Amino acid sequence: MPKIVDHDQRRAELADVALDLIARHGIKAVTLRTVAETAGWSTGVLNHYFRSHNDLLVGALRRAAEIQGRMFKQLRGDLSTDPMQRLRQLVESVLPLDDRRIAMTRIFLVFYAQSAGDPEAREEVADYLHNWRRVVERVIVEAQRAGQLPSELEPARLAMELVALSDGLAMHAILDEQVLKQLTKAGSLRIELVENSFKLSIG
Repeated sequence: MPKIVDHDQRRAELADVALDLIARHGIKAVTLRTVAETAGWSTGVLNHYFRSHNDLLVGALRRAAEIQGRMFKQLRGDLSTDPMQRLRQLVESVLPLDDRRIAMTRIFLVFYAQSAGDPEAREEVADYLHNWRRVVERVIVEAQRAGQLPSELEPARLAMELVALSDGLAMHAILDEQVLKQLTKAGSLRIELVENSFKLSIG
């Protein structure tokens, strides 16, 4: 019998190779040939899943958003912690504080730049940010219901501010070593990040 091919899995594997290359060497390292060779497939096989270089980059962006989205949902669904703790964890989940998050921050930095001149990539980035804000907003509502946040705060606005703040810090940290050092200090910005954003919003 012919071998059954899981096309979704193969597409994900090829996108993962592209993400790994971006994280280690930057976007210039991602070519159809390099990704195919690194994955152990021919360019013909890769072209079956990604028609062009840009199609490959968009596929890699979708894969990165999928991976990060799973992390957001996992943190949101962790009922062993209270809503405020989950909110802090969501904020910290994008900060480049370990190898995995450093790699993901580099990847998203590349795609943010790419989306400035690519409508398709921009749409993918906008969808990713929308989904992230929605997860944060839901946890904010849970924190309000638990009496941990003032009920007069507008959840959608606060979610927007928190996502922008944590995303901006992540990008600055990956570009400026001094910012990264501040983030990695125990008891530093990481713990105060959410509270300071709340104070700004209330003010």
